[in-house]
Amino acid sequence: MAAHDPVEYVADLLGCGVAVSDGAPIVDLDDASDLLIQLIERRLTAVHTANNGLPLGLLLSGGIDSILVAACAARLGLRPTAVTVMAMKPGGGTPYQSGDERGAAAAAALGLAHSAVRLTPDDVLVSARDCIPRLGLTELWEVTSAIPVLAAIDRLDANGANGPALSGAGADALFLGGGVLTSDPQTDEAVEEYRDQVLHNVRRFFTRARLIPDYYERLLGSRWHRFVQVFQTISFWQYAQLIHPTLLWRAGPDGRTYDKYVLRYSAHRLGVSEKLAFTAKEPLQVSSGMVAALMYCARRELSGRAANRTYADPMVEPDEHTAVRWYLEQVSRERDNE
Repeated sequence: MAAHDPVEYVADLLGCGVAVSDGAPIVDLDDASDLLIQLIERRLTAVHTANNGLPLGLLLSGGIDSILVAACAARLGLRPTAVTVMAMKPGGGTPYQSGDERGAAAAAALGLAHSAVRLTPDDVLVSARDCIPRLGLTELWEVTSAIPVLAAIDRLDANGANGPALSGAGADALFLGGGVLTSDPQTDEAVEEYRDQVLHNVRRFFTRARLIPDYYERLLGSRWHRFVQVFQTISFWQYAQLIHPTLLWRAGPDGRTYDKYVLRYSAHRLGVSEKLAFTAKEPLQVSSGMVAALMYCARRELSGRAANRTYADPMVEPDEHTAVRWYLEQVSRERDNE
């Protein structure tokens, strides 16, 4: 495959060649940052050139992965149209999460046009009903990932950005975003542990042999090739094998330990403020508010049945009570169908 392809299924392409590196890791932060920025810019340039300069889009979630891609694109002068998808609380005034503000702030700082897609809980529910038959299943993480991706592509089309849609997807698998090591990052054991975990992730996630092998084809139809997962390539897999884990877990400016440090450091070097570069973020499904919006819809439906309000209010009861209510309804339907 080529550097301009929307995604590289690394495990499938390399087969037995996907193995743990035994080379000495890069330990210098600036060297690692320079190489990372170079790889991203090379990837973005290849994608842009291969698509004849069509207007680029960028899914800017407010997390460091997409912010770094945005910073590299801005430095290259590519100026993608950034879009952030957020579910709003009932009433429409407040998002469930703060990614909307971070995405808009990052785009403004980098001089990028930004469009916010604000979905009501009912909008999210309608989209879920659309995505489920497209994907052919109801799995939570697949559906709640599909909703913001579909909404983002639709908004980019509406804004005339009908070229590749850049995404920071894949970075967490390579750089263990949200994860920790059991070994002290300073030790040789940590290098081995980190490389083993990355190898596991690549074999598990960078392959078509997943729950839905043709996920993007099902979700986006003829537009699937436009969704570019910037970090899911052989080059980034090789880079992940080169860096020392001490470049991934370090104290930020506020003294807290942050993951993916070299990504944050690189974004800051490219002009992103510390406030935006050093911030925690949940997975897209949560940070976009999709899970929270669907939970609200579930509670609202349960609350609409008088019997469910006999002993408690489904709108405010613990999450596990809501889950059990839905499970009991499933049990009842199964019994009725016997």
